Amino acid sequence: MNIKSEAFKLLSRRDYFSEELKRKLIQKGFSESEVDEIIKYLKEEGYLDDEKLLERYKELSIEKGESFLKLKSKLYRKGIKDLDFSYEEELEAALNLLQKKFKKEKNYPNVVKFLKNRGFSYSVIQEAVKRFL
Repeated sequence: MNIKSEAFKLLSRRDYFSEELKRKLIQKGFSESEVDEIIKYLKEEGYLDDEKLLERYKELSIEKGESFLKLKSKLYRKGIKDLDFSYEEELEAALNLLQKKFKKEKNYPNVVKFLKNRGFSYSVIQEAVKRFL
């Protein structure tokens, strides 16, 4: 079994972060030095780009209305430890979520509780509720 073909087979199904792909290839029985070499090759050739993938995850998270904490947790499991999420991005995510969830009945306590349970920060909750109600 060839490590290059295995890496391309995995990448053909979905995008991976480099740490995630590294773990997957080591699980398949390849040595760490082989894996490091193929990861380096894939990055140089543009098949693996953690920054681009991270941006795509952030955009999807904002669109879905996921909080920074939920995204951070999801990405931590994929091997991404440092993540920046601006106040504006978190606010946009909260507003997107409110627009999807609350169509008719909107009362202050329910909206605040809903956002709090989704992991949004207090300052974001205050601003989002002020704009939404």
